[in-house]
Amino acid sequence: MKKTVVICGDCGEKELTREIVRMCGENGGALVCDGDRIYRTAEDPFFLIFSVCTLSDLYLPGSIVVLGKALLQIRQDMNMEKCICILDGENRDAAMLAASSGAAAIGCSMSGHDTMTVSAFNEDDRAVITLRRRILTENATIEPCEFIVRRTDEKNIYPLLAASAVLLVSGKIPN
Repeated sequence: MKKTVVICGDCGEKELTREIVRMCGENGGALVCDGDRIYRTAEDPFFLIFSVCTLSDLYLPGSIVVLGKALLQIRQDMNMEKCICILDGENRDAAMLAASSGAAAIGCSMSGHDTMTVSAFNEDDRAVITLRRRILTENATIEPCEFIVRRTDEKNIYPLLAASAVLLVSGKIPN
């Protein structure tokens, strides 16, 4: 079954969207709708990715919603029940939106209180990602673990953590 990913509030340089598309493309392929562009990275993609700067309604139970920084044009009382919401634990607006939406939330940052974080960086552009606590998805329970991913951006870690979380809750082991 294909997995739907909705990226909300990633405007401008779209670092978050680029990283999620890169990692999903390498782990099953993606059909991407990003503003005025629609493309796919594989013949039969596993992921359906929608990247939006504005959103007034969302009814895609079972989807993964990834929150970016620009949430001013995202409706704050959206019902994301039965969705998994991935957010930057340092982003207060994203945390408030996730808390009011009914979605299960996965916080990602370098903070000690978030579900996913980076525990180490290797010299060869790889990061050790740590899942600190159990995640319940519609199909599985994911226990705390560590895995290694290739990183492309050394300055902003949230896109890498968010993309890793998307893969993990989709049943794909990030690589």
